[in-house]
Amino acid sequence: MIKFLIFFILTFLVLASTNAKENIYLIENNEIYLENEGNILALRQSSKNIAFKNAFFILAKKILEPKDISKLQQIDNLNIENFVLDFILQDEKISETNYFAKVSVNFNPEKIRIFFSKINIKTKTHISENYLVLPIYKKFNTLYLWEDDNYWYDNLLAEYDKQGLLKLFFPKKSHINKFRISSSQVLDEDMNIVKQFLNYHKKKSAIILYLDEKYNHEKKKFESDLKFRLFNKNKFSDLNVLTEKIFTRESESSQVEMIAKLAINELQTWWKKRIEDLDDQLDVINSFYLSLKFNDLKKSLFVEKKIRSVLSSGEMILTELNKDYAVYKVASEYSLEQLNLVLESSEIRIEKNLSLENHYTVSY
Repeated sequence: MIKFLIFFILTFLVLASTNAKENIYLIENNEIYLENEGNILALRQSSKNIAFKNAFFILAKKILEPKDISKLQQIDNLNIENFVLDFILQDEKISETNYFAKVSVNFNPEKIRIFFSKINIKTKTHISENYLVLPIYKKFNTLYLWEDDNYWYDNLLAEYDKQGLLKLFFPKKSHINKFRISSSQVLDEDMNIVKQFLNYHKKKSAIILYLDEKYNHEKKKFESDLKFRLFNKNKFSDLNVLTEKIFTRESESSQVEMIAKLAINELQTWWKKRIEDLDDQLDVINSFYLSLKFNDLKKSLFVEKKIRSVLSSGEMILTELNKDYAVYKVASEYSLEQLNLVLESSEIRIEKNLSLENHYTVSY
């Protein structure tokens, strides 16, 4: 009985808490610059309103398609403050002529979801697994990966939004990583070396971003080529992005910084497209029973929280509870394949229970 009581108390606490690193609704460090007209209270109110608006459209860019953002911009009298859960004034500087504030805004996920649902806009909120990035830079026939001179790595890292839907992991530039994997081994697609490197960093998949930049002396122009590759489930494949359309190959100067920005945007679009492909398949209700064992109470609570975060309210109902496991009835538009794709980021997988019809178990 005590164990059951602890289970319910901890379940409530786990479901009520949110890891800031996974909170896509928290938009940090909104910087506001205004002229100081003498009324500090008015300045603070204006900076708050501007921060709310800026943060709202940053969030919209993360979770909406571009066509839906333009639709959103046409709505008049949008009261964004209604969607705000809380906010923090992180920094404030006031001079005789200027006012500066840095504000973090945390939106209410349920209110955001309801608002977009009412205006028939689909949101994309599923977070990806953590992809390890291998950013290879070829400049004037020299390859760089973990070297300090890999400015391609630096610019990609600078453009990456840690609180976005797409989770990327950049291994540190270090001699240890140089020893473990080289740019040539990646380009040669040495599967065993890549797998060993992923295992060392406790990751399952890798994205290879190869930028080849050379200088054409006859044309007196820089020429750039960009390739995206994915290593997933023990195989290499092209990553479905439109590289030939996102930048001009020839330019008067180096485009590393600009191409890094475009590459990160393309990766974010790629992940949202995977979510969209899932959403297009949602047309029937899939109903099944899911067993969750109590081998490790803390892990069991983590798994339950993650599965509930994918499903809508009321789609996962507790039907049986004893000292060893809990059984839930799941009724969702997501198929098993779709659920497992979304749960990849948490290393959770739902598998068929071969001894019971329409029953599944969780491995993690």
